Amino acid sequence: MTAATPSPLDAFGPGTRAWFEAAFAAPTRVQRDGWPVIARGDDALLIAPTGSGKTLAAFLWCLDTIGRRPPDDAPGYRVVYISPLKALVYDVERNLRTPLAGIARTAQRLGVDHRAVRVDVRTGDTPPDARRRMARDPGDILVTTPESLYLLLGSAARENLVTVETLIIDEIHALAPTKRGAHLALSVARLAHDARARPQRIGLSATVRPAAEVARFLTGDGAATVVDAAEPPHIDVEIIVPLEDMARPSLQRQVEPRRSELVPQVDEVGRREPRRSQGLDRYDTVSQPDGPARSGATNGRETSLDVHARPSREDASGDLLGTLTPQERASVWPAIEPRILELVLAHRSTIVFVNSRGLAERLAGALNDRAGEPLVRAHHGSIAHAQRTIIEEQLKHGELRGIVATSSLELGIDMGAVDLVVQVESPDSAARGLQRIGRAGHNVGEISKGKVFPKHRGDLLEATVVARRMQLGLIEAITLPRNTLDVLAQQIVAMCAMQQWSLADLSRLVRSSYTFSGLTNDALHGVLDMLSGRYPSTELADLRPRLTWDRVANTLEARRGARFIALVNGGTIPDRGLYTVHVGPDGPRVGELDEEMVYESRPGDTFILGASTWRVQEITRDRVIVSPAPGQPGKMPFWHGDGPGRPLETGRAIGAFVREVGALTPAAAVKHLEAWPLDALARQNLVAYLTEQREATGTLPTDQAITVERFRDELGDWRVCLLTPFGARVHAPWALALESILTRRAGFEVQAMWSDDGVVLRFADSDEVPDYSQLALEPEEVEDLVIERLGSSALFAATFRESAARALLLPRRSAKGRAPLWQQRLRSSRLLAVAQRFPSFPIVLESYRQCLQDVFDLDALREILGQIRTREVRIEEVETASASPFARSLVFAFVAAFLYEGDAPLAERKALALALDRNLLRELLGQEQLRDLLDAAVIAEVEAELQRLVPERHASHPDAVHDLLRQLGALSEAELARRCDEPRAGALAGWLAALVQARRVVPLRVGGEARWAAVEDVGRYRDALGAMLPSGLPAAFLAAVERPLEGLMMRWARTHGPFVTEDPARWLGLPAEALQAVLEALVAAGRLLEGGFTPGRIGRESSRSGRRSWRVFSAAGTGSIRAGAAPGGSSRWWGSSRGWRCRSASSSGASCRRGCRAISRGCSTSWARRGWWCGSGAGRSGRRTARSRSTSASGRRRCCRSSGRTRRRARCTRRSWTTSRRAGRRFWSSSGCGPVVRRSRR
Repeated sequence: MTAATPSPLDAFGPGTRAWFEAAFAAPTRVQRDGWPVIARGDDALLIAPTGSGKTLAAFLWCLDTIGRRPPDDAPGYRVVYISPLKALVYDVERNLRTPLAGIARTAQRLGVDHRAVRVDVRTGDTPPDARRRMARDPGDILVTTPESLYLLLGSAARENLVTVETLIIDEIHALAPTKRGAHLALSVARLAHDARARPQRIGLSATVRPAAEVARFLTGDGAATVVDAAEPPHIDVEIIVPLEDMARPSLQRQVEPRRSELVPQVDEVGRREPRRSQGLDRYDTVSQPDGPARSGATNGRETSLDVHARPSREDASGDLLGTLTPQERASVWPAIEPRILELVLAHRSTIVFVNSRGLAERLAGALNDRAGEPLVRAHHGSIAHAQRTIIEEQLKHGELRGIVATSSLELGIDMGAVDLVVQVESPDSAARGLQRIGRAGHNVGEISKGKVFPKHRGDLLEATVVARRMQLGLIEAITLPRNTLDVLAQQIVAMCAMQQWSLADLSRLVRSSYTFSGLTNDALHGVLDMLSGRYPSTELADLRPRLTWDRVANTLEARRGARFIALVNGGTIPDRGLYTVHVGPDGPRVGELDEEMVYESRPGDTFILGASTWRVQEITRDRVIVSPAPGQPGKMPFWHGDGPGRPLETGRAIGAFVREVGALTPAAAVKHLEAWPLDALARQNLVAYLTEQREATGTLPTDQAITVERFRDELGDWRVCLLTPFGARVHAPWALALESILTRRAGFEVQAMWSDDGVVLRFADSDEVPDYSQLALEPEEVEDLVIERLGSSALFAATFRESAARALLLPRRSAKGRAPLWQQRLRSSRLLAVAQRFPSFPIVLESYRQCLQDVFDLDALREILGQIRTREVRIEEVETASASPFARSLVFAFVAAFLYEGDAPLAERKALALALDRNLLRELLGQEQLRDLLDAAVIAEVEAELQRLVPERHASHPDAVHDLLRQLGALSEAELARRCDEPRAGALAGWLAALVQARRVVPLRVGGEARWAAVEDVGRYRDALGAMLPSGLPAAFLAAVERPLEGLMMRWARTHGPFVTEDPARWLGLPAEALQAVLEALVAAGRLLEGGFTPGRIGRESSRSGRRSWRVFSAAGTGSIRAGAAPGGSSRWWGSSRGWRCRSASSSGASCRRGCRAISRGCSTSWARRGWWCGSGAGRSGRRTARSRSTSASGRRRCCRSSGRTRRRARCTRRSWTTSRRAGRRFWSSSGCGPVVRRSRR
């Protein structure tokens, strides 16, 4: 007798095994192959299609082992599950309830001991009381996100993680290729360090390649077992085009299904008649024959116009589109909307995926308008979690027929009985398309059904190739970022905030993660120097160090406040300037709005969010307070975002497809495409697109040919388009390199823009254009050309800002709240201006690394340029009268890019507009009249603040004393005492002793006086002044300093008011002549200003002021002037007016009294002049008089907009009066409800 084949369920307990056998027919392949690996305790990467039971494969063994533990087992989490999406976190927690309840009931029925298994959910939406409960009484399984795990590791609740035995990372392919994944890799390494034993790691993914690389990311050393249960996708995908000619929608009849085809009869279901769409105004695209390219040069703003409902219109035949406006007829949306609605009504539940939040809102509104009822709702990341949960439950319970979603529903979420997915626009990649289409038929063995609606013919071309790659399961490879220094800086601060670390232990932990396994000592020490305050220039001294590094003991510990900053600024998701939207001041959160949209909104405005209308009640520092406004028209929101670029593999596939189909006759091409997932009109439009391009240029851009097309635009300037399918990651560095070489070598004035479809160059006021040989760069020089141009680009500035925020140099949040995005940009630009002079500064290095490796694909560009040189890829030049079909998308994107170039929020643009031209400022500072613009008291006040002499800037702890010395330079003990809190000044000696012992402060003699200096400055004082240094200092601080005296002078200028040369010379103990040449060089370099500053001095003075100080003085002076006109209360007004007498030579006393009484009733004036009221005696012979035109009741009512005398008085007396003095004259004014007393001349 042969032995029975072992079952993969044999290792499970009887309760678990019995439940599974009753609930399922058999294990799936991933379960069958994965359970033995997991049972052995090996790390595992499980790869299987959507809906194949991956999550249960990872969890079931954990549920079984936890259930068999003794009831009195030590508390703590045994399993941590990490998901990239909060929606997936809650979905997994709900799905775990079934096996937990089933196994418990089965075990009870069998009489088997089985302890209850508890699941905790921790996300950013978890209430504080639930978090406290979890910290006191943790469950067995923690379901969380990467950011919440980071916060747990930085809190007292991390004690509950020491018992973790299994770590599950779901949708690992969405995390690994991003900085979010690098951040998670270090959190996982920290978790493994804190745990009693190294946790087993399990990764889950449906679409991941290369598996070996992701396995190394999962484990840190690549020792994971890859369980590859992938199989050809079970999908039914079709591309639908509802137009005969997408390029000319206005020249054809767009046939919409009749109402009877869209909605069942009213008497059957009681639905209202569908209304026509609100038209083109909903969408961010206008008439674009071949559509807008997704441009990497634009800022990604999703624009829209205001939307107001219009009544339905029908022609005599009943066609709802019979009377479309010309603008509407030029759009594809009136044809797409009814087809999507038809599909929604024909299926049980539908998810419509789009590629932007704005389009989700607009399309949801359009579908509801056509249906005449709330049929669908929008679902995206800017809608609050509570609202998204309601929307998801409404779909699952059948209350909604569909959802219009972005990537918020893309990954692994079980949406119940969804039987159709509609994708509007190409999904960009096969991996993303499979994830989205896989939401339909999300059960084992079911076929996922999807429909794709391209928006234009270029989109149709990409969608066709992506859909075929989806059918074949050809997913794109991912690239993992390595050595991300900004992420490293943040995690090091968080680690040191919890305990002291030795450099060796910290280095070992960091390198245990795959992302940082190749980190060099120089890079690590550079990050630690930055975090501990050892900056390359004194101009960076205002940055706040986060760590203390004892270089003798080689230990690291956090400074005061570092833990708070690390926690409130944790994670890698960049700040997009979003305002939260709340119903009422203390009400629930309903979503988020972009900072610029909030700036353009006012109280009373209405907008649409989540397919619901809201009215703005109040706008605070970081919130928008709203109330519901059902049924009201509202404007569509917009957000700034970066769309995904086309992967190179997809680009090559598109090129090969164009080459293959373009070689056929139109009839043969249509026949050939019958085997592709295209409907008849899609095939017709696609063949017409390629045919028209060949007719216009005589060639087609393919994977083996690049088209260089040139033509003149509407202004007569030359445009040169490089048409290639290789994608924006290749085109972006190519465009920067072309800008660099054409501007520097050929002398052209060129503007470049790139997209997924190529590069467009505009040559203004030029009769010549470069030939193709100048466009085909040498592969060896392209990286240098890109780096040369990159540092001055907007892309680099944005990347630097985000990296500096991640590294906690410019934290986005503090104890005072969130810093507005425009303020973050200004602070970042100032930091960048200094940091760029030091290429080894870690954030500068990281910004270049991110641009060159993560954003650009330089290796692919070099490969393509090499193929051009070897003639494997040919260049074909053409000249056309106007843009060809393929070039039109580039031209449209070029207009959009420069229309929104530098599209900062309006508040920031206004702030930047206040800056003076440098040359103009230099000329102005040379004039004696400048002294009249500055106030001596203001200068003294600002200098006291810069010198930390004001109480609010005094030092109150040892770290603050160290910061004083870093920012101000060497100070004596008496000078330090003046800058310490008075109650704590007696502790200064103890603080200094502790700082000396920690090797953070050293005693020096500077200028013949005993002083204290920060250890970071000892090399500068030695090289500039020859100061004798104490022994035993770490070698890192003894390195030679470049231009040391210049650094000391820049610090002096930055922390003082206008000074003459003798002031710093006296402080440094040097003759004034020794500093004169240094100061003159700094002025010539534009880093200092020279001129007359201090009021009261005669003639030209030899004084200098730092540029930053000058901005501070200017701002303070302006503030002082404005303070002179600050509003005063009504008591102040009456106190000033008691001594006035009513004297007028040309008006009766009665008239005067009537005027005074009118004002005394509280009715305010709009403005006033000297001698205007009651002939004050200072007028021209009392010619000005006052007359009241509102002494009657009707006049007062018109003024106060009120009908009751008591209410009128109460309302008006709340107004404030303002006063200011000019040349000895007093002016009174107010901002009341309207003019009451008016002047008249006789």
